[in-house]
Amino acid sequence: MLYDLHTHSIYSDDADNSMTEMALAAAEAGLGGICFTDHADLDDINGTYNPLAWRREEYFSAFEAARKAAGDRIALRLGLELGEASHYPDIAREVAAQVPDFIIGSVHNLAGTPDFYCGRADGEDSRMYASPEACHALLERYVSELEDTAALGCFDVIGHIGYPLRYMRTVYPDMSLEPWRERLAELFRALARMGKGIELNCSGLRQSLGETMPSAGILALYRDMGGEIVTLGSDAHRVSDVGKGLSQGKNLLIGLGFSRYCVYNKRKAEFINL
Repeated sequence: MLYDLHTHSIYSDDADNSMTEMALAAAEAGLGGICFTDHADLDDINGTYNPLAWRREEYFSAFEAARKAAGDRIALRLGLELGEASHYPDIAREVAAQVPDFIIGSVHNLAGTPDFYCGRADGEDSRMYASPEACHALLERYVSELEDTAALGCFDVIGHIGYPLRYMRTVYPDMSLEPWRERLAELFRALARMGKGIELNCSGLRQSLGETMPSAGILALYRDMGGEIVTLGSDAHRVSDVGKGLSQGKNLLIGLGFSRYCVYNKRKAEFINL
């Protein structure tokens, strides 16, 4: 049975369904468990500090309602997708200390810069990707912020590595992280030393990106650098996407030589054989 460790409910501004609805959909899909990882992006989509990122009491209450509704049909965990932690280290540490089960550390936008989503071909700020050189400059900063996120350590896995490519490739289809391979290798070595991991985000398989985040090549690099902790996530924002792509993600892991993947409980990694 597969576990989906990246799902969103109405406590994320871009999601459609309640925790209870997501939990029941996951049980119906035959998943072994899911973790709610609603957004706590410390910058909003425009790159401005977001003081309402973390609504703790509402979040915990909704989780208890979902757990009661699901009963013993599926294992539920409560986590968070903590975005832009390195922009506000003290706030990030405070929020991270309150999360019971699992934290994805994500970079959706760079300091003082809109979410990468805004720069897509039909986006609100398509000037972000005005040239290949502009994209390369943003990716340089993106890798730096991944390094800053890792150094801060307020996470269990780093989420959807390669996120900017989901949108850059709507303008430049050949854009990739390959020019930063050596720095990513060092990042992965550091994660292994820290006992941290990465997420295999399967959402790109159902979107125009057409591949996981990270890509197979970058995932193989992670393995080669001693990386063992990998979680699977659909990044579902609605009931129809719960669990989507996890089987393909599992097969990718097996094909690259991984023998197990991870779930989290009380911030501890638990390995499941593939």
